[in-house]
Amino acid sequence: MNINLHIVAPDNRQEKVFQEIQRPVFSLLEKGPLSESCSYISYSNLKELSKQKHLDRMTDAVLDDYAELLQSNIL
Repeated sequence: MNINLHIVAPDNRQEKVFQEIQRPVFSLLEKGPLSESCSYISYSNLKELSKQKHLDRMTDAVLDDYAELLQSNIL
């Protein structure tokens, strides 16, 4: 399956999510490291998204505006 993956977590857990997703166990997947195919969405961004007037008519592409790529935060 080729699907977009998102981890939704509290704002104050962002750094922990980024650290955990980079663990070796998540780098051995058939399609490559999970950190390259998964994004993080904070609770506050999800709450903001839920307020969109026409959310029921939007495609899932709207998530790109609220998601943060995990791979871009590698130190």
